[in-house]
Order: sequence, then C-alpha cells, then structure tokens
Amino acid sequence: MRIEPAQRASRQAPHADPGRVEPASGRTEVVIHDNEIPAFAGPELDRLYGTLYSSLSYFRTCGGLDGASTYAARRNDEIRALFLFRRDAHKVTVINEGMRVPAEEICRFARHMFFAYPSVRQVHFHAVQPDRGDIPMLHQRFFCSEDFITTLPATQDAFLARLGPATRKNLKRHRNRLERDFPDFCYRVHERGDATEADIRTILELNRQRMAVKGMATYINEEEAQSIVRLVQCCGAALVATIGGRICGGTLMYRIGENHLSKVNAHDPAYDDYRLGMLCCYLAISEAIACGARHFHLGHTHYDYKTALLGQWQRFDHIAIYRSPLALLGSGRDALKIARDGYKLRATRWFTDNANRKHSVPWRLARKLLEVRRTTKRRLQA
Repeated sequence: MRIEPAQRASRQAPHADPGRVEPASGRTEVVIHDNEIPAFAGPELDRLYGTLYSSLSYFRTCGGLDGASTYAARRNDEIRALFLFRRDAHKVTVINEGMRVPAEEICRFARHMFFAYPSVRQVHFHAVQPDRGDIPMLHQRFFCSEDFITTLPATQDAFLARLGPATRKNLKRHRNRLERDFPDFCYRVHERGDATEADIRTILELNRQRMAVKGMATYINEEEAQSIVRLVQCCGAALVATIGGRICGGTLMYRIGENHLSKVNAHDPAYDDYRLGMLCCYLAISEAIACGARHFHLGHTHYDYKTALLGQWQRFDHIAIYRSPLALLGSGRDALKIARDGYKLRATRWFTDNANRKHSVPWRLARKLLEVRRTTKRRLQA
C-alpha cells in the first residue's frame, strides 16, 4: 500500500511518492494498494456505485481480479472514489464498470496514473457515467452501454400512484383476470441460497421460449447460465410465480447496496394475454421497495414495459484519456478500435430506436434485419 497526500507530491520521485492531483488543496488523499484488494473495498464499492459490475460479489463469483490493484481517493475521512485497475507498460484499465462518478474523480485518477507511472500513455474507463463537469483532458468518449433505471419511493402505494393511469389500470385488470382464471396463482421470493438452481434454470428456460416465440435467440449460453445461478445464490433473489405448482414466470435479480438489478424477467408464452412478464417485473419492484431499495435497474434494451414502470434511459460511455497528442498517435490502433466500436453501436441504437415506428415499413424491415444479424451472431458464438 502507498499513501500519497497532497503536500508530499514530488515530481522528482514519482515512483516512491506519486503525489496528488490537487497539491495545493491538501483536502484529498490518494491511496494505492498495489496488487491488492483491501477488506474495505467490497462495502465501499457497494455504497459508492451499487452496481453489479462494480461489486466484489460479481468479481469473486465470476473472476476477473487477477493482477488487480486498488485506488482510493479519500476526503474528510470519507472515500469519494474507489477504482479497481490493472496496469501494463503503457495502459491502465479500470475494471469496475457501470458507475456514475464525478468527472473530477475520473480526471484525478488519470492524472495520478500519468504522474505515478511515466510509461503509461492511456487510461481507460468502460461503461461509466461522468457527472458534474467535463473532462478537460485529451480523451475519446463513446456510448457503449445503457440501462433503464427506476427511482423508487419509500412505499409500494407511492410507486403505484406514480404510474400512469393506463398502466395502473392494466396491472390491476390483468392481475384480477389471472387470479380469477387461475385461483392457485401465487409467487414467492427466494433469497440468495434459498433460490434453487432448478428454479433459476426454469426461469431461464422460459426466457429462451419467450425469445423463440419472437424469432430470436437468447444471449444466455451455458457459461452465462452458470454465472447467473452463482450470482443469484450469492447476492440476489428469485421471484418465482406458479400456477398449479408449476413455474409460469419469474424475475432473477441481484441486490447490490441500495440497488436491485433485474437480470432476467420471463414468463410462459401461454400467459401472454395476462401480461404475466410485466406483472412479475412489477411484483419484483414492489419487493425491492419493501426491502428499502432506492433504485431498480431494468437492464439494457428498450421495451415498453420498462418505461411504463418508470424506467429512465441512462447512457454509459467508454472513456479513454491520453497523456498527450503524441501518446494518442502512438495508441492509434486502440483509438481507432474505440471509435469504430462507438460509431457502430451508435448506428445500431439509432436503427433500433427508429425501427420502433411500427407504421414505417422501411424501419420495420431495418429492425428485422438487425434482429437476424444479432441472432446469427449469437448462434455462431454458441
């Protein structure tokens, strides 16, 4: 571990004392834990970011911490930024993702890395959402991921009151019809290890069936399925809906800090007329509110039920920061790949959004071609 307070910054000895970004203020202390994940990192990551891909639960369950170091910026005895990162000769990559983080903390980290390690030419963040300011450094920034996030009130009644009148009416009508036609309909929430692998895999199979009805292939292969099972049993829950003792739908979710994240929401296509999928999602949100959650993450890809349940679209970017214009030129291959992937994803998103115009035959055709392309790619990767 190295501690670099502001007043001790020294450019003559960067390796021994990498220093601070704001040497004049004396308010922020940066601590680097080389090749180490300290004990406090798990709770602090959950408190600061509350997302799956910034949680030690995810990394310890699915791997990815080999060779990782920890950066912590502390001010007034409180950690303000915490990044897990890897460093090679010329590049530093932050491995925790899905974060909403102040732009100044992104800049502080990059400047610290450039100051501490003279050979480093580029610093990368993936799937982050900078806020409260710009990044006044030479950088690339491209859209790379998305999420639909619902901010939760304190009570279930307050959430129901916030829904649109049509949504409230439809939820009540479909649930009443379902319970009238199937009096034994019920659901339970199984926490962590109480969620059985058999139940989790049944919900995953319902997801596969539902995608097949749409002419699409699920993205969940066996490796991903095993990860989902481990994560639900480690840090999540399974809402399991049954009719006649048989699972007919459910939601698999993770719980990180004050956030609940929906991973899979699925139902038996035989119950499409009852909008069982949306109902399961609504019940999962209600359970999250009962647990005191502040946000419910509905995941990427736009579906009408997500916005109906107050999910707001959030953009996340890949950010690459360069030491100098010369460093950018020297990283030409990486820079071109970042730009190519960014423009490609932006174009895909544009086509997807506009293809939702159901009255437009060209856009519907474009959307169908996009779905065929995605399905073919997933089958080739399977």
